[in-house]
Amino acid sequence: MIWRFIDTDLAHPYYVTAADEAILEAFRKNMVPPTVHFYRRKPPGVSVGRTKRIENDINLDKCEKYGVEIVRRKSGGGTIFTDEGCLIYSITFSPETKSYDPLKIFSKVCSSIINALAKFEIDAEYKAPNDILVNGKKISGSAQVKKGDFVLIHGTILVSTNLNMMREVLKKQKPVSTLEIENKGKIPYIFQIKKALVEEFEKTFNVKLKKSNFTEYEKKLIKKLVEERYSRDEWNFKI
Repeated sequence: MIWRFIDTDLAHPYYVTAADEAILEAFRKNMVPPTVHFYRRKPPGVSVGRTKRIENDINLDKCEKYGVEIVRRKSGGGTIFTDEGCLIYSITFSPETKSYDPLKIFSKVCSSIINALAKFEIDAEYKAPNDILVNGKKISGSAQVKKGDFVLIHGTILVSTNLNMMREVLKKQKPVSTLEIENKGKIPYIFQIKKALVEEFEKTFNVKLKKSNFTEYEKKLIKKLVEERYSRDEWNFKI
């Protein structure tokens, strides 16, 4: 089976958040195949879970100081900081069985990431339900959103993220680290990690990933979502 692979790489937090939603909507309408999407955020961004309160989680003055954009996503999970040193993935697909089991999906995807990192002699472990640890420290987390029979799972891999900026921007956070720190500066290039992830996702889901681009429908929807939702304070600061 052929799945689609899109690598946006560096893009604005509003854009990539809208892009993941556009992929899900296009997939639900049977306009595109299941899709794996990679990206990094530039400028840096804070991604807020749909039920989180901005004032509880974020130092707004620090965001202004460092030019960090705030965007509220539609999936659950915590408030996270991402930048150029953080590789983000999303996978939009329909589970093989009708019984939706988010824990199994988390486990499959996290195992794929662990296997990809092992290719670079990075010893990572899975911590249920949705975290990956290196040397006991979190370097990856993920979240899911489900619409009907369609699932979007997305998550981060902290490769060389600016943790000092993260600590200033976020009021509270779980202890995290980066591959750069935990592997003593010996880290693969981003493109190498992407390649390894593609290979492992192909094995996990028994598919072939074919590099592609957004459809015209998705491009228009991304533009609409950015303009009408993700760039607006009414959405991002609504709770």
